[in-house]
Amino acid sequence: MYTIRDFLRNFCENERIRFRDFFRNFSENAKVQAEKFFEHERMRILNFVPVILGTGICCFFNIDNPPELIWIVSSCLILLALSGRFKFLWIFLIFNFGFIIAQLRTACVNTPMLEETVGQLQKTAEQPQSFFATVDSCYRTESGLNFVVKDSSLKLKLNKIFLSWRGKKAQDSSGDFMPGDRVSFFAKLSPLSDQPFPQAYNFKRQQYFNGISARGFVMSPPKKVEYLYQEITLSLLIDKFRHKINKKIDEALDLDTAAIAKALVTGTKSSISKDLRESFVRSGTAHVLAISGLHIGIIGLFIFGLVRLLLCCVTRISMFYDIKKIAAVVSLAGAVAFYFISGCSVSAMRALIMHTLVILSIILDREAVTMRSIAVAATIIMVLSPEAIMFPSFQLSFSAVIAIVAFYEKCWNFSPYFKTLTNIIATTVVATLATSIFSVFVFNQLTLNSIFANIFMIPLMSFFVMPMVIVSLICMLINVTFPLKILALGISAMIKLAKFSSTFAGSLLIMHSPSPIVMTILIFSALVLTLIHHRIRWAGLGGLLVGIFLYHLQDIPRIIISPNAKAYGARVDDDLTCFNHCGYFRSTLSAWTKSVGCSRRENFKSKACRKFVERLDDDSVKISADGQDFILTSNPNFSDDFEKIQNNGEKEPRKNSQKPPAVIFLDKTNEKFRQF
Repeated sequence: MYTIRDFLRNFCENERIRFRDFFRNFSENAKVQAEKFFEHERMRILNFVPVILGTGICCFFNIDNPPELIWIVSSCLILLALSGRFKFLWIFLIFNFGFIIAQLRTACVNTPMLEETVGQLQKTAEQPQSFFATVDSCYRTESGLNFVVKDSSLKLKLNKIFLSWRGKKAQDSSGDFMPGDRVSFFAKLSPLSDQPFPQAYNFKRQQYFNGISARGFVMSPPKKVEYLYQEITLSLLIDKFRHKINKKIDEALDLDTAAIAKALVTGTKSSISKDLRESFVRSGTAHVLAISGLHIGIIGLFIFGLVRLLLCCVTRISMFYDIKKIAAVVSLAGAVAFYFISGCSVSAMRALIMHTLVILSIILDREAVTMRSIAVAATIIMVLSPEAIMFPSFQLSFSAVIAIVAFYEKCWNFSPYFKTLTNIIATTVVATLATSIFSVFVFNQLTLNSIFANIFMIPLMSFFVMPMVIVSLICMLINVTFPLKILALGISAMIKLAKFSSTFAGSLLIMHSPSPIVMTILIFSALVLTLIHHRIRWAGLGGLLVGIFLYHLQDIPRIIISPNAKAYGARVDDDLTCFNHCGYFRSTLSAWTKSVGCSRRENFKSKACRKFVERLDDDSVKISADGQDFILTSNPNFSDDFEKIQNNGEKEPRKNSQKPPAVIFLDKTNEKFRQF
């Protein structure tokens, strides 16, 4: 007799067999598809090494309490032992290696930092005092002079100190300080500022890896001191040479032209005025002010073409030697020399490594620019300086070049007509879209009219300005500065073009900072779209759309309170933030204003803030922010009668908010920034 128990038993057995067969078929199909994918991408496996390595480095720098080095090394050894049998463990092995090199780099740098109120020596350091120090670098700014000094006579154990000298005396100073000089300073030292809020740029971490222990303000004119012994090193000679070049440029050109010329020749951008810098940013041409692949590439190509042309004129050499390879080697030597003169930035290092790979490809008769050369350059930089991945120079440089190479791998011959103009437009569009993620994350801004400006700026840089930079450098070696006057003509045209294109409507958009989750989705989706050639790469496009959607749904902080409640304010409108004291923590409040997507920062007493801010008493203030009322008070016994407070001094209650006011206590003992 067929019972219900038999029916259930047969049913369960059939379903178990069906599920087993389904799972087996699914596993086999997944295995086959994975094998096809890895076979398809086998030649591009190297491209993913810097991605995994960089992920490990970023994890270390974003973890508050990283594990001990011994545990990471032990896990790395275990993974290395098992990776011969299980190939996928190489992913975790490379990830762990990135974590290890970041931890080792942080421990090896070990820059001593000046701390606040820790011991009597630190308290003494915050008072103005006299000391001797050796100038490591000195450069002129819009408002005075900046020094980076080392080997100070202070009792404190400090590495390098960043000193600012402001005022009329600093502006009128002859600037005869050079690297290596022993100088007497009377300055007030202070610790470097911590990262105030998650969206802010971590300036202290960058200075830590640059070896800067403290900052200070010079209170009286510094004086040079004669001393007998001075250690001569290659870096000191290069710094002195760069300083002499800057001085000759200052003497030969006017203020704005000299500032741009120094940025293009020696990488010194501190002299550029705020208005001029803003013009280049708004026009989308600020990338020409930072020594990068554009500059190294133009200089290398110019030297390559010039040397090859000269060698062609010598019949004996052109007939018996490969002048193409000779010109390539000379081009590499010129690029290396310009790299050291320009200040050795991360973007210049990336460009130099790629230029070196191009030269090797020419010598070995291989394809020059590929995604593999970018992967090699990124891996070398991350191994030597793993902290570079956390700084904008690395992020903007590699995001632009990866997108450009990926684009031209697919669309090299997309337009046979007007190819030069089309390539400039396409390159500008691709680079702008690729760098927009980091532009919004780091600078909270996005430029829309960069296509128009770069159509004229890039040819001007390629065919006139950068070749004249090489000619000017060579002539300055023999103390001839006349070519600088010709270079000034091109720079003046660059300035006029930047100022003209920056006046267009909508040239610059201020946008709020994306969250770390959104940034992770956008970055990895962009990498999937550009690095993978399999059809699965279109999942990266879907990931980008998801990231953009989540970015628009992201909550924006409304209230900020500084340490000890000295300054507090709110985002009251789509384009306005209001603070009680704009003088306190000025730079931090300005950065927070941009991070929430606003461009204007006003005081409570200003006309723009009066309709959003109401003073209730000496200890309390009410702020209407985005349709919600907030009461900020330092009185712990503040009344809970919201209706009475809201109608205090008014004939009619306000109707701009349907929600009851949120009371936030201004804790004057809290030494951290707070956001709500």
